[in-house]
Amino acid sequence: MDITAPASRARSEFAAPEFDVTAGDVQYGYGWLLDSYKNFRTAALGPRPASGTLFQQWDGHWSKGATEEYAITSGGPVGQLATGYTKHYRASELATVKTRMGASAGGKKGSVSAVGWLPGSGSASSISIPRKLPGTRTLHLSAKGGVRWQFEFEQDGGVDEDGFPVADGGYTSDPRPFAAGRTYTRTFNTAVFAPHVGADLGVFRDGNEIYGSLPLFADGAGHSGYSTFSSVRTVLYRDGVKIGSNDDPLFGGETFKVPAGDAAYRLTTSVRRPATVARASSRIDASWTFRSKKPASGFAELPVSALHFGVKTGLDSRVEAGKRTTFPVTVEGAAAGRGLKSLKVYVSYDGKTFERTEVRDGRITVKNPARNKSVSFRASITDKKGDKALITVYDAYYGK
Repeated sequence: MDITAPASRARSEFAAPEFDVTAGDVQYGYGWLLDSYKNFRTAALGPRPASGTLFQQWDGHWSKGATEEYAITSGGPVGQLATGYTKHYRASELATVKTRMGASAGGKKGSVSAVGWLPGSGSASSISIPRKLPGTRTLHLSAKGGVRWQFEFEQDGGVDEDGFPVADGGYTSDPRPFAAGRTYTRTFNTAVFAPHVGADLGVFRDGNEIYGSLPLFADGAGHSGYSTFSSVRTVLYRDGVKIGSNDDPLFGGETFKVPAGDAAYRLTTSVRRPATVARASSRIDASWTFRSKKPASGFAELPVSALHFGVKTGLDSRVEAGKRTTFPVTVEGAAAGRGLKSLKVYVSYDGKTFERTEVRDGRITVKNPARNKSVSFRASITDKKGDKALITVYDAYYGK
């Protein structure tokens, strides 16, 4: 095997060849995790497998200095296992993705991993190299064969007894292709962190159970993720009567059992996270009101909404203190687009007194907080069917 990245001083971090055979409805696979492809050899033995049943994949990961990484994945269906394989990648065959990794708490380390998925592949590999946050990493990624790349950002909160990083937050992007020769930029873990409603993300009813499955602290780029919390309280009310409460931050880990008949519901949650994890969006309170009954099909997505605050901050979730800034606010979920009846946005500089700010053409204008001070936002959303959302983001970002 002879697979190389187009950088003379790139160091192999690991290699991951894999082979899969499909027999009927079952797929059998075998792979290796190697330091490199050096002295790894392959040979085809025996009869050819049935057409379309053999899949081979070659993954490789390299680093160059403290800021650059190379990741390749190639392969696909083959008629026979490779007897040796040679591929020397050229820079023109790779896409460049500049990743910006944020942190609003001091003393953090973190990493971003590139996971390459091939059509028909049953697995993928990646590598994470922790670096000081905030920071940047430049990733060079293979762009042929239909590969789609998914990014996984991780913020570390320390190490375990064996010295391995322990995450206290992270974000994931959807897999997508990148074109060879082009340069892209992706940003993770910056403000405003707020609830996100989208495809397969929201509040749902399965028979006589209601539950949430949405990120309360999606980052400013809209990436779904998780965070370490200091307190969580989620409550469901039916026709004004409390049904129950739990400590699930709407991750889908807990459900509320409800009667089958139609009723008015209010779902509330309040989540805090410690300043050692993140100073930005230290607390989020949210409530949604809607009507619901047992779905005829057994499953239903309930009409909830959220608001994305499109402010641009630094990697430390800070902005220029005292400056007036205008940025977009985008309604998500049931009230998005023509479903919106009303949107009211409020601003607070002490987290207690909120004043309404005008929404004009989908944008708001606010004065940035003073140095080392924060601004908080509250959004009141009503869709055309009367369903409501009230979301408050405390310490949305800071001035510097």
